[in-house]
Amino acid sequence: MDLMQIIILSVIQGITEFLPISSSAHLILLPQLMNWKDQGLAIDVAAHLGSLFAVIFYFRKDFRSILVSGFAPVFKLNYVEENFRLFWFIVLASLPVLIAGFLFR
Repeated sequence: MDLMQIIILSVIQGITEFLPISSSAHLILLPQLMNWKDQGLAIDVAAHLGSLFAVIFYFRKDFRSILVSGFAPVFKLNYVEENFRLFWFIVLASLPVLIAGFLFR
């Protein structure tokens, strides 16, 4: 797979990641439709990680505010009540996945 194909797949991944359709399917379908050889799992993972890092970078101020608010009472810092609740809702919502991950390992 050459660099241009990887760039095209990355752009498709970036565009379709936030649409209510499977961006992973596009990473499979596009090479088949274009008669490219399979890019392999490493390229797929890199494309998804690129999307993740882009989202984290774009929302970095929000993530920081939520994270700081989650622990602010411990360190007696000022915080936004809404972000404090959101932090702990995220923690609580993650618990079932963590438990299932440990049980079905």
